[in-house]
Amino acid sequence: MFAALASALVLAIAPQDGPPAAPTQEQPAGQLDDVLVDGRRLEDAARAFIEEVGAPPPGTRPGRWNSEICVSVTGMQPRFAQLMIDQIARRALDVGVDVEAPGCRPNVIILATDDGRALASSLVEDAGLGFQPAHSSTNLTRSALRRFRTSRAPVRWWHVTIPVLVATGEPAIAFKGQPAPTVTVRDASRLRSNIRYDIGWVVIVIDMSRTGNASFGALSDYVAFATLTQLDATADTSRDDTILNLFEENRQVTGLTDWDRDYLAALYTSRTDRATIGQQLNDLVRSLTDIRRSSVEAGD
Repeated sequence: MFAALASALVLAIAPQDGPPAAPTQEQPAGQLDDVLVDGRRLEDAARAFIEEVGAPPPGTRPGRWNSEICVSVTGMQPRFAQLMIDQIARRALDVGVDVEAPGCRPNVIILATDDGRALASSLVEDAGLGFQPAHSSTNLTRSALRRFRTSRAPVRWWHVTIPVLVATGEPAIAFKGQPAPTVTVRDASRLRSNIRYDIGWVVIVIDMSRTGNASFGALSDYVAFATLTQLDATADTSRDDTILNLFEENRQVTGLTDWDRDYLAALYTSRTDRATIGQQLNDLVRSLTDIRRSSVEAGD
């Protein structure tokens, strides 16, 4: 079902003659500032980072990719589109997400344009079911979708996350217009759920007229980060060392930071079947704290 919905999004997108990407000279990836420079304990800093940047749909636990991704980039010159696809693939493989071969059906749909608002609005109008395929649990709120349509951000994204049965990977909810699935509860407990949350597809719109002086490599990392995790478009990351500050003035961001990479590593190694949001969040905090501590002790 959700493969068909993702296909509907692709069909709604006409090929574009978007502005050519203009990569600037690459620089070494940004270095991690001392995690305790602002006086916070490592665990507190990890929790604050996770709570600030993460944005799962209301009432759900953090989701991630548990299937292969297939990346499509349109609106760029082919060689730049391929460079971005390759960079996203590298970041995905780094955290254990497999990447499908060319010719696959896209579930990561990236579009470059010189008018992000117009394109985002037309996408929602033409493929609305692809943005809100169920009545709950799959996507953010209507106000978030309105922000996706009207934002002036250089990059905007929309994730659709599917609650699935841990045992089978089958959807555990009814899509609009479909009968409710039969959900068999097995071995559930106060610590473990039968449901996990898989990212089903993501739509990302890049407004090339607003990317400023960001290097193409950094832009590709930004898009990779938005691909691999459910991000809060309204997050205040001014205190954090993250690629999400790429378009902020007076911030030198050249690629994924150590915090970004370790956050992705924690997300993709923590358990996905905890019984409550709080339990899964605590698992994620512990995982990120341990990874950051190991990095600091190793002199990373």
